[in-house]
Amino acid sequence: MDANDDKGSSFSSSIVCCQGDNCTADLTDAKKYHRRHKVCEFHAKAPVVIVSGIQQRFCQQCSKFHELPEFDDMKRSCRRRLAGHNERRRRTTSEGSS
Repeated sequence: MDANDDKGSSFSSSIVCCQGDNCTADLTDAKKYHRRHKVCEFHAKAPVVIVSGIQQRFCQQCSKFHELPEFDDMKRSCRRRLAGHNERRRRTTSEGSS
């Protein structure tokens, strides 16, 4: 057995699955983004996901699950990250118009 065979077998033995409670999605063939953050495409876009028994939503800015009160309405980015994003946009616009 050469080194490549050893790497391949150890990689395939670790099954990556979604963090959503009771989600059976196998992320082995999913996009790299979904594998890295351990979230299936469905739960990445879902407005409510149960994770560790708590209602949460996946933040597309943080790439993490947050509890629902951290989001405005149905937005997919948490309030804290949106505030930083909006601040940077305001700064860029005001600098450009000066």
